[in-house]
Amino acid sequence: MTSAVAESVMAATHKLVQQAMHGEWQEVPKTVEQRRVLLERLTANASPRDRQWLGALQQAMAESDAAVAKMAAVDPFEKTASGAQPPAGQPTDQVDRMLELLKAGR
Repeated sequence: MTSAVAESVMAATHKLVQQAMHGEWQEVPKTVEQRRVLLERLTANASPRDRQWLGALQQAMAESDAAVAKMAAVDPFEKTASGAQPPAGQPTDQVDRMLELLKAGR
């Protein structure tokens, strides 16, 4: 296995986080697919001693994909057409809104 491929998987994960944080949802599917291809490449070239950490990386990627899918479905950065404020009791700061969504398990 090459460390360059492993580093590419981590770089794709970082890119995915940045896209999600900036609400660049149109770019997310492409990055998810690129990361999946890189991980498949890692798996194909992995030695038996690499299997344990590779399994952990696969599990983390699956959890990440699920979280990104939930966030994309309810984009907290989306603006209303009228530019109206959120209903009373709803957080107005984007970070607070994202944290509220995560706490709610959406």
